[in-house]
Amino acid sequence: MITRREFTKLVGLSTGALLIEPLQNLSRLLAAEGFENEHLIFSPEQIPVIRKKLTLPIFKDFWDETLNADLISDMKFLEKEIVLNNQSRHLARANKILQREAFVYVITGDKKRGQMARLAVQKILQFKKWDYFQEAGKYTIGLQRASLTTQSLVLTYEWIFDILSEYERKEIIRQLPDKGCEPCYRSLYGMLHPDEVVGWGFDPESSFFEERDMRNWPRILARTNLRAVPMSALGLGAIFLGDKNPRTKEWMKVVKQTYLDFVTLFSKDGSYPEGTSYCNYTSQELILFLNVLKRKTGKDWSDAVNWQGVMDFFTITRMPSDVHPEGHVNFGDSGSGFVSDVAFWVARRFKDGKAQYAATHFPRNHRIFSPVIYDRNVKEEKPPKNWQYRHFDIGWVVVTTGAEKDDFLVALRSGPPANHEHADRNSVILKSKSENLLVDNWHPPYDHKHPAWALRTSPAHNTVLIDGKGHQYHDGKEGTNASLAAAKVVFEKKTDNYAIVTSDATQAYNLANSDVGKVARSMVVFPDSQVLIVVDSLEMKQNAAEFRARWFVENEDKKAGIKISGDWFEFNRPGADLIGICAGSGGVKLEKANFPVPEDYGIFPFVDVVAAEKGKQVHLVSVMAVCEKDGERPDLSIEETKNGWKIKTKNFGIQQVVSMTVSGAKHEFIVE
Repeated sequence: MITRREFTKLVGLSTGALLIEPLQNLSRLLAAEGFENEHLIFSPEQIPVIRKKLTLPIFKDFWDETLNADLISDMKFLEKEIVLNNQSRHLARANKILQREAFVYVITGDKKRGQMARLAVQKILQFKKWDYFQEAGKYTIGLQRASLTTQSLVLTYEWIFDILSEYERKEIIRQLPDKGCEPCYRSLYGMLHPDEVVGWGFDPESSFFEERDMRNWPRILARTNLRAVPMSALGLGAIFLGDKNPRTKEWMKVVKQTYLDFVTLFSKDGSYPEGTSYCNYTSQELILFLNVLKRKTGKDWSDAVNWQGVMDFFTITRMPSDVHPEGHVNFGDSGSGFVSDVAFWVARRFKDGKAQYAATHFPRNHRIFSPVIYDRNVKEEKPPKNWQYRHFDIGWVVVTTGAEKDDFLVALRSGPPANHEHADRNSVILKSKSENLLVDNWHPPYDHKHPAWALRTSPAHNTVLIDGKGHQYHDGKEGTNASLAAAKVVFEKKTDNYAIVTSDATQAYNLANSDVGKVARSMVVFPDSQVLIVVDSLEMKQNAAEFRARWFVENEDKKAGIKISGDWFEFNRPGADLIGICAGSGGVKLEKANFPVPEDYGIFPFVDVVAAEKGKQVHLVSVMAVCEKDGERPDLSIEETKNGWKIKTKNFGIQQVVSMTVSGAKHEFIVE
């Protein structure tokens, strides 16, 4: 941690008491520059309130970390290490420093922190371009970095206004339109009018390059988080500049067109197809824009999204574990949860106690806008104690007993394609006792040439393989875009004691193998006894095929163990075990192996439940139960009947009997 004397020496300032009073003359100074009432997020009069909120226990760790940031490292970076064509990492870091230091300055009045923010501004203004994508080989288009830079300069302009030189103030206003707003406008216009796009590509002058086919990007990105980001930034830039630029009306027109089209990506119930991480990223950008729009113009566009449903999506999908403390259901590249400013904004906007509770107890972290938005008058409302079943509009199914580490959760990935997805239709995740016992391996690389790209394919998921192959997926040359594969929930039932759901993934597998007639998976979940029954069925049109169900256990920390014996298997983790017994038409054999990627990327162990013989109609049954370490082992049995199986389970003192019949790929269950 930097000392005051060390920092004073670095920035050339004299020591002295911190200036903790608000910027008394800020409004007058801004007005002199033509920025009357320019307080986009908060006014100087609100600073004492924000300062008081920062003393609350919920923000203590965040504020301590912010005040004690590694300023020596940041100063060294800004003065000696920053590379002015490295927009991907270096421009992003400069923006992070700017936002943090400007916020500290405006809240505490510490001019040393303000000077650090000023230095970040100086470096940002030295970048020739604020993004590393181009249109037609010559015009910068803004996706993430031009968007972030626009946001940072707009929001911090008033916070450090009095510490900037007159030249720096004017230079910000001069550069914003051409380096920030116009590139964001180009990307948004291209997504609205893809036929007019000449061609997108990487800027050869930038340090960043990956091999990508971007011909379809204007259409692909129109249904992703990378549309919301420049839209929010352009809206902020247009509101900030106002009549100082003749383009602002045209920019706002495109912002509104984009917003009305983009928000349809959120389902009616608030779920978001790219998963929780990207939902958070998208939502953070949107709420900043919506907040400024309301403050500056009085317009409220927030009702176009079911924001309380978004928070429900965040809460229900939460599955923290020892390996991933902020974990959420991680189908696709997502799964790291939400930041509190989104939840605090929902709580304040809708007086929503559930969102307030989630923001206080469940966030991935806080950021500088969290204490600004936080309304302590909204009373927290704890989630219900009973277990929940949720079939989200995006097709995901989640059964959960709660959002804490020890809680039990099972999730099924049904539904249509989505950006950042994997080839994971009908994949199942199970978490309990702080352990991911059936795991969807976390966030493989984006680069399709990386050998670990294979972790995105069906064989790397808890799903089924036909003759060793999964369902349709793309080759990654266009990026992490959506495939063509879909699954659909065709049956569901919830009682007080259990839930049953069947998902049909025939379309997804048929795209890869035209001889596939039917692929279906049913699961029966008993939350109280923490038992999961999975039934997989295959119908082929002409040729017999090998059929197998694959199950992965968490091994990111290299602490997983697998045992197999006959038709039994065990997944062993430090905090809990998963015990399974398997059966199938014609019998089964169990195999264990590691997924074939370089070990320096990770070791991914799995068990395959393999039908003993190839067939045109094949069924597999996997019965699994969570077991506490050194606890009583579950009692599981499968007895074959005339048209199916009779399954008996006893776990945590709770007994179930399930009679199951199969007819083709149709499954029927009677729970006694």
